[in-house]
Amino acid sequence: MTINEALTWAVKKLEEFKIPDAKEEAEFLLTHLLKRKRHELYLNPGLQLTDAEEEDFLSFIERRANREPAQYITGETEFRFLAFKVTRDTLIPRPETELLIDEALEAARSFKDKAITIIDLCTGSGCIAVSAAREFPESIVYATDISKAALVVAEENAKRNGVDGRIMFIEGDLFWPLRDTDFKGAHIIVTNPPYVSESEKESLAPEVRDFEPHAALFGGADGLAVIKRIIKKAPDFLLPGGFLIMEIGWDQADKVKGLFEADGRYEGVKVRKDYGGVERIVVGRKKASV
Repeated sequence: MTINEALTWAVKKLEEFKIPDAKEEAEFLLTHLLKRKRHELYLNPGLQLTDAEEEDFLSFIERRANREPAQYITGETEFRFLAFKVTRDTLIPRPETELLIDEALEAARSFKDKAITIIDLCTGSGCIAVSAAREFPESIVYATDISKAALVVAEENAKRNGVDGRIMFIEGDLFWPLRDTDFKGAHIIVTNPPYVSESEKESLAPEVRDFEPHAALFGGADGLAVIKRIIKKAPDFLLPGGFLIMEIGWDQADKVKGLFEADGRYEGVKVRKDYGGVERIVVGRKKASV
């Protein structure tokens, strides 16, 4: 099978199973397998795949036709121009989650000291913690997750990206594992918590519903169970003037902003839209007097 024959077959197969953007998906999987750029596929359409390459590509396409996400098939994805390993123990990082780092960069300008302390709750693949450690080279980062398997992946991603010495990965529920550290208070808490409501489960794409870890997706009946716990507890772990930066669901902005304001310990609560115009990030600052 040549590159051209492989692509032609793959696109037809994926279209048959109604996979969106079938051509792009086929190209992505083949470029990963052959370790080539997309344009190289079309510069060498007659190049013959080896038997092993052909077998692997057929397997890739079968898995994608069964709605397994391409990132789990290849075992990696990109986040803020860095390469991250992903497995079915971790969520696949989304582009909108990169906005958490943008907000952290803005928040950091409020502090004179460059050596800031950051907490990443529900770290998953570690994409936020690793990106934060890269963006803030003098920082200390604590990253927690209830999933031991996810933390194994996160630690590998820290090593991949050269920041493993500056992130403390700790297994446990939200803030609880910080009790056993020398933690003194955070300038910034950043989190992409489980926020999908149980009622949304059946409306999710099969790639999400059937493959991504439910513990990292679902936040109770209304999607706010974990969010409420974080908002309530975060001021106990923030330094005065510290920031809580949180990703939320597409219809939760008013409710979450209300939770921040009702708490009474936050000020300057704001909501930021993602690239699609959805209110996606909420930021609150702990009052200096609290």
